[in-house]
Amino acid sequence: MNDAVGAISWDAHSCVPLTASYRLDALHRHRDAGFDYVSINVGMDANPIAQIMDMISSFREQIEQLPDIRFAETLDDVRRAAADDQLAVSFDLEGAVPLASDPANVQAFHDLGIRQMHFAYNRRNEVAGGCYEPDAPLTALGHEVLRACEEAGVIVDCSHLNEPSALAILASAKKPVVFSHSNVRALNGNFRNITDAMATACAATDGVIGVTGLSNFTPGERAEADAMIEVIDYLNQRVDVRHIGVGLDYVYDVELDELPEGCDPAYWWPLEYGYGEDFYKSSTFTPPEAAPQLREGLKARGYADVDICGIMGGNFYRVANACWKS
Repeated sequence: MNDAVGAISWDAHSCVPLTASYRLDALHRHRDAGFDYVSINVGMDANPIAQIMDMISSFREQIEQLPDIRFAETLDDVRRAAADDQLAVSFDLEGAVPLASDPANVQAFHDLGIRQMHFAYNRRNEVAGGCYEPDAPLTALGHEVLRACEEAGVIVDCSHLNEPSALAILASAKKPVVFSHSNVRALNGNFRNITDAMATACAATDGVIGVTGLSNFTPGERAEADAMIEVIDYLNQRVDVRHIGVGLDYVYDVELDELPEGCDPAYWWPLEYGYGEDFYKSSTFTPPEAAPQLREGLKARGYADVDICGIMGGNFYRVANACWKS
């Protein structure tokens, strides 16, 4: 780890089981693998707000008690964590349903530690269209949520969105927008992956695309560093290395993750897109321990050290510097 800004190692999105009882000691694996920062999911459109609030409360309390992990309210916290050989952590929301139709709740969630959020998770809601409903639009409420995110200091994340909703956000955004954990559809046709038009529009906001190691979305459905590098190479030829990062979407102890009562997994994770009957539990994941292999593989492909530092964290750091509040 290194306290130099350009050397900050940043995972834009990974997951823990969505239950307040889960112990965050597991995140030491990210720290030990060389990451300085990780954003973890505390809820998605399918989770009741009460459950999300319980998780936030439990996770904040745990982070305060873990000696090698600190909560990242600001980028100063990320820099201090890197300098002190700690892991900085903040939260993201996968979908806008928890806002309960009120854009003002973006600020409330920011105050609880949310620093990044999607507008929809795989399916349409009253804000935007998910990737598995290709024609659902960004709504008027969605435009209000966009402005609320930019004002509150929450990074707008277009992962899990369909093309029309994502392009509408990207065209209207006044700050950089990200795809925190999305690969490219040209190398894997899953609708969770993004089109070239989406990648180009993201770069036009000075945003970043976080390449993911989740097998459902990688070339050849391989959960490994080499598959991620194939995606990085593809993006580098189209949007430049400045707009590429890492969003592993690694799920800790995936066997412990349970869906909320009444949740239909086939609705959120359709079988025709390669998910199992146990939703993503049958997927394979590139672990945080693959970070050194990513660095080594990029160097072997001829990437300059400064560009590797950007991909491994500096580019997402730049976006956070533009979006988060000081």
